Amino acid sequence: MPLLPLMFALSTLLLALAFPHPAHAEVLDRIVAVVNDGIVLQSDLEREMSHAAVQIRARGIAPPPEDALRAQVLEKVILTRVQTQRAEQAGIRVDDRELNEVITGIAKQNNMTMSQFADTIRAEGGDFLAIREQIRDEVLITRLRQREVDNRVLVTDQDIDLFLAGQTEADNTEYRLSHLLVAIPDGASSEEREAARAEAEDLRKQLGEGADFASLAVAHSDGQQALEGGDLDWRNADSLPLVFLQAARALEPGGLSPLLETAGGYHLIKLVETRGTGERKTVEEINARHILIQANTLRTEEQAQVQARDLHNRLVEGEDFAKLAEEFSDDPGSRNNGGDLGWQPPGVFVPEFQATLDALQPDELSRPFRTQFGWHIAQVLDRRTRDVTEESRRAQVRGTIHQRKAAEEYDTWLRRLRAEAYVEFRGPDGTAAGADPAPGQGADPTT
Repeated sequence: MPLLPLMFALSTLLLALAFPHPAHAEVLDRIVAVVNDGIVLQSDLEREMSHAAVQIRARGIAPPPEDALRAQVLEKVILTRVQTQRAEQAGIRVDDRELNEVITGIAKQNNMTMSQFADTIRAEGGDFLAIREQIRDEVLITRLRQREVDNRVLVTDQDIDLFLAGQTEADNTEYRLSHLLVAIPDGASSEEREAARAEAEDLRKQLGEGADFASLAVAHSDGQQALEGGDLDWRNADSLPLVFLQAARALEPGGLSPLLETAGGYHLIKLVETRGTGERKTVEEINARHILIQANTLRTEEQAQVQARDLHNRLVEGEDFAKLAEEFSDDPGSRNNGGDLGWQPPGVFVPEFQATLDALQPDELSRPFRTQFGWHIAQVLDRRTRDVTEESRRAQVRGTIHQRKAAEEYDTWLRRLRAEAYVEFRGPDGTAAGADPAPGQGADPTT
């Protein structure tokens, strides 16, 4: 299981370790929300509130009013619940063995054993078992998203061609943006759209008067990076929504965009800084050929080594490499090409084979050597440096398009899942304080 999708959770956990949780008066646990056939407890909400407060403080963001933060965090908990419930319905499970492997990987990233990681969390006053279950939820959600969204996204060569055709020139600039979204609910009335615009314009006015962008994002943004102060981190030009990119190009660092309208809502972006990445990319390729002799039911390992030595001697004496490869080589992929492996970049071959090729000059013949596949005789035919800037760009664009499509599909899927969920909020006395089957959240193209 790749650990990359868990990096956000990991960063939150590490921040939680670095800053002890604030002390809270002990309260009796109660239900604060019913989510389908599950519940959210007051203790769940308080724990997530503590994590959010730690993260906000670590980023140097002025904390928003507690009721605004609580609303943001509660919605995040609800979205987590509906996704883990969906994962369970889909039969996705993360057993304790798999979970231990993930946690061990996280611990290794921080030069710890799993036991040391758990002890560190406990020493800082954290609840290791609760964090363990948070990591399980992250893995479940990642697998659910891969199955129901990411794996269904297709990027064709035509998609790439159309994307590149729309670029007048390659933009190798990277942008760091902060983002604030006032979302528009699906099927919103004109009155609701006007109310959202008025809210966004008021927020922009506050920013123009010196309000802190990150604090307003935490308190008011409907974007998925709200609790990070709207920080989108570094993104290359291709990975930004076009409306964001066009606005960012018109800004100086520290500048604030005008109100940007999309189908999902009204956006404000702040250009934090830019950096350039304009180097051309090259790769050192090698064209080599080989003869492979393997041990089998009719030939022992020692006999394979002897035959390889005999073939080497015949090559030294001037026999044709291609003819001997076609007659004797056990490599079905290259035998019919006279042993020719074609042009290959570094890293394609197993380390022992690559190291032998790296030590040879063009036309030089190796002595017989062994890898996991058997005994080889290799010869380097030529080397070249090839410009792969265009190939690299197409690969980057493919990834960018996939990321955009997956983000759009995930946002639509998540809003639909949230709309289909039954959510009932509970007051302090435990009675229903209102049902909210679908909050007014619009599409967020920045995920």
